[in-house]
Amino acid sequence: MKLFLFSLLLYLSFLPPLTFGQTKGAENGRIPQAFFFYPQKFSVAGLGINFVEVGKGPPMLFLHGLGGSWKDWAANLPFFHASYRTIAIDFPGFGDSDKPERDYSIDWLTAIVDKFLQEWKLDQTVVVGHSMGALVAINLAAQVDSRVKNLVLVDAVGIGDKADFLSYALTKKIMGPESRFETFEGLLREEFKTMVENFIKRQKPKTSKEFFQSIPKSPFTGKPLLPMTPAVQMSASIIDFDPHPQLAAIRQPTLILWGAKDPIAPPQDAPYLKTKIPHATLKVLDKSGHSPMQEQPELFNQEVQKFLQAAESGSSK
Repeated sequence: MKLFLFSLLLYLSFLPPLTFGQTKGAENGRIPQAFFFYPQKFSVAGLGINFVEVGKGPPMLFLHGLGGSWKDWAANLPFFHASYRTIAIDFPGFGDSDKPERDYSIDWLTAIVDKFLQEWKLDQTVVVGHSMGALVAINLAAQVDSRVKNLVLVDAVGIGDKADFLSYALTKKIMGPESRFETFEGLLREEFKTMVENFIKRQKPKTSKEFFQSIPKSPFTGKPLLPMTPAVQMSASIIDFDPHPQLAAIRQPTLILWGAKDPIAPPQDAPYLKTKIPHATLKVLDKSGHSPMQEQPELFNQEVQKFLQAAESGSSK
């Protein structure tokens, strides 16, 4: 029973941001009037990748987070399309892209995106990644002969200590992103952190995916209590993926954008990233949660535009 409860809480902590009380109403992520998108599919490594493309100019690629799709950028693409060839994709396993039965991981998604850039001959690309997509963006930017020119990381998930990250997400899941019970929240977070650390020490699973796969089947249906869907596999990969070796290799001008009220990615991870990426600038949006591009799209667009203009002039640092 303890294993099941822990697994359930762990899974819930990675559900899309909407379950954390964030809204995606008409004012958040809306598509401007008279602006139309025409989704297309392109074959990459035998997979149909759904994407939208608007505008002309230097390429600008948007990568969504766990449980998201290209639509997460609906309020941002129209802003940049006058100056950039803006492209937003659905990762395989998400949105309207193909969903093959295979092992999903940050490294695999990175390989698919890199192949996409290669086949489209997209060099010197501005890459904007949110949450899980930010981890893929980090991987892309750190590669030798990377096709990434400028990098924007938005509320990157799973950056700091994994036990601390999980305890933070679990606590916010229960208490809400704007809880005022700081003392109780702190105690709850410490309890969760101790539970996670003790479990890892006792069980010593080789990977989070193996742990998820070990969860028993339902005694009523005979089906796994935690089906290994793309979202569940990517949840495990977020926990297992270590971005730290790549950070020092990122030489591109980088903007780190973070919501101060983020209930998933601890805000203290933002300044940590800034210290580890050589040419990074940090901007914290005080009124945003985990998805500032949807919650405060105008401010988000302005900050990214300001960063890109500074990067072009050589004054981004």
